[in-house]
Amino acid sequence: MSVTFLESIEPGNVGSVVVLVAFENDKSFIAEKLEELLPCRIPDTVALLLDDLGYNKISSFSLILDGSLREIIIVGAGSMKFSTRASLEKLGGYICDNIKTNEAKVTIFSNIESDDLKTASAYITSGMQLKAWVFDKYKAKKQEPKVVAISCQTRYQDANKKEFDCLSAVNEGVCTVRRMSTEPANVMTPDQMVEEAKDLKHYGVKVSVLDKKDMEKIGMNALLGVGQGSENPSYLITMEYMEGDKSDLIALVGKGLTFDSGGISIKPANKMGEMKEDMTGAAVVIGAIKALASQKVKANVVGVIGVVENMVSGKAQRPGDVVVAMSKKTIEVDNTDAEGRLVLADALWYTKEKFSPKIIIDFATLTGAIQVALGHEFAGLFSNSDDLCARLFDSSDTVGEKLWRFPLHHSYEDDIKSCIADIKNVGSGRGAGSITAALFLKHFVDPDVKWAHIDIAAVAADSKNRALSQRGATGFGVRLIDNFVKNYKEIV
Repeated sequence: MSVTFLESIEPGNVGSVVVLVAFENDKSFIAEKLEELLPCRIPDTVALLLDDLGYNKISSFSLILDGSLREIIIVGAGSMKFSTRASLEKLGGYICDNIKTNEAKVTIFSNIESDDLKTASAYITSGMQLKAWVFDKYKAKKQEPKVVAISCQTRYQDANKKEFDCLSAVNEGVCTVRRMSTEPANVMTPDQMVEEAKDLKHYGVKVSVLDKKDMEKIGMNALLGVGQGSENPSYLITMEYMEGDKSDLIALVGKGLTFDSGGISIKPANKMGEMKEDMTGAAVVIGAIKALASQKVKANVVGVIGVVENMVSGKAQRPGDVVVAMSKKTIEVDNTDAEGRLVLADALWYTKEKFSPKIIIDFATLTGAIQVALGHEFAGLFSNSDDLCARLFDSSDTVGEKLWRFPLHHSYEDDIKSCIADIKNVGSGRGAGSITAALFLKHFVDPDVKWAHIDIAAVAADSKNRALSQRGATGFGVRLIDNFVKNYKEIV
């Protein structure tokens, strides 16, 4: 999709789709633009479309203009005071959804830019770019692209181009996550995850891979236990992007279960195929580092992902087994389907030992319980730092990836006490499954390090269309981290 920002666009040079965007109190802009574009008086039926320009009020009609069929889309932007990057990117997604043709060349005219909102056009086009993404790799008949070109008339061409270039790089990271999460598990294997990480070398990222022998030497038995029933190897992958003051290192840690059968505590057959998406936390780490590195953001970020396949076989881990994690803490494996926290236990400890970061943020499709609590609207946030949460909430509001904070209260600790080991990997069945999972992870985090765990199990994919994504993988997390890192200031 090509995107251009122009100072003026003549009526004869408009695309096959013309989009007119205005705030709710400025119907005159659209009326004047229609009079400029149309070779005749505005029909009364079209004038009625201007009655409601509230946010996401969209109407359209078609006409013959200069001998060609044009689609005209009138879009309400609502109130100026509520216009933000998040609202305008979503508006772009809604616009894309309302385009009725394929391979559209879109021309956008708007009156919503101002000195305080110079990059409104960049945000709208970014939303269109995100919404237009599709995955048709395995379809015999490929889907025609919804939009092939966008041109925007704007007074702030340079500002919009600069902002869109950054947003486009971030969107590439988002779409990397979507692609990786959508690929079937026979393609997105642990070996393929290694290749995905190695691709970051093109952006100057240092990539290192620990295999089974390497992990055995340092005692990563929690992670290795999860993968011991699979024919596919397990890995721990690190990705180092160092472009700033090394005293301010941010670590991103991700769960990378390329397929999760549940192990001997096997999952129900219904929808088990969706468990190919259980590596999305690791994909978010790869996508976020790709976005930051491609923009050459001045920051120091390291990514650590545990990549494992959880399968059933004669070698598979059993319920009741006890493993010794890298931290030397013993874990009773009460349920082999609570495997992600075992992988993260060693990944988090390795991150602490190897990199000594100031901040650790982990992403994981960790618990079904988070969907029971929040549905598909919010990711669950757990943290030992109010300040870190406040910064994450700021970024969440900016990009529109919603977070809801849960308690990490010590009163829940009794639920993961084991009779024969230090802790066990599931609670005692009294609810609060997402909280006990996060408390389990807390055992493997240095209390002096600011840490946040983000449970994305309910937002990593959806069964319905969202404002910025089609049904399926969303890529949630990349935009959040990109904004957080760019606006990072030392957390005391």
